Amino acid sequence: MKHYRLLSIFMALFVIVSLACVCGNPLTPTPAPVPTRPPTTAPSVPNPPSNNPPSSNGNSSNTVTVEDQNKLFTFDIPGDWTYESNDLGNAVYSDVYMYADTWTSPDGSAIVEGISGRSEGFDFDGTTSTRVALDMLNYYYSKTGKEGDIKISKTSTAEDGSTRFDWESRGGDYSGISWFEVRGTRTFLMWTVDWGNGADQAILDTIDNAINTYQPQ
Repeated sequence: MKHYRLLSIFMALFVIVSLACVCGNPLTPTPAPVPTRPPTTAPSVPNPPSNNPPSSNGNSSNTVTVEDQNKLFTFDIPGDWTYESNDLGNAVYSDVYMYADTWTSPDGSAIVEGISGRSEGFDFDGTTSTRVALDMLNYYYSKTGKEGDIKISKTSTAEDGSTRFDWESRGGDYSGISWFEVRGTRTFLMWTVDWGNGADQAILDTIDNAINTYQPQ
């Protein structure tokens, strides 16, 4: 009996000491990483086609070969289309640094645009690049600046391996085509042409020529 009594006293002391250690050093859980999310409102650049003619920074309707600021692509466009470059910084994703290059027709009815982004600390894969492309459509090109306005009518793979979205705006009177791809592992590129549904044939022919002369660099 004495042996069992000593054992009981030892066990009781062990439990008390264990509880004291836990109370004196509570476990601090490590918080789970929070994934980066896109903004809930649309960034201000670029804009969908409109009927308000922009000022032109070209002086000729002769066709010229143009290049984006990061030297990722070239294509042919009339020299009187307005060009604007924008450093978007981390405005879209906190861990992707982005740029936009925009060419707008003199009458404002069509746009050719390239948006490129360089990730910081992660590699793009097929799922990630598709998600980014969809976010671009919803936040940059939709009438509302959120999901629900852009309707993708067709998805296909282009000859150069990029993915193509044919789409239209439900709330706006315009349509477009976007191609997206990953260069290397960390550079995302989305090239888009969009036009007002009332654009004249000359504008549509110019868009076709831009598509046909597009060259990755």
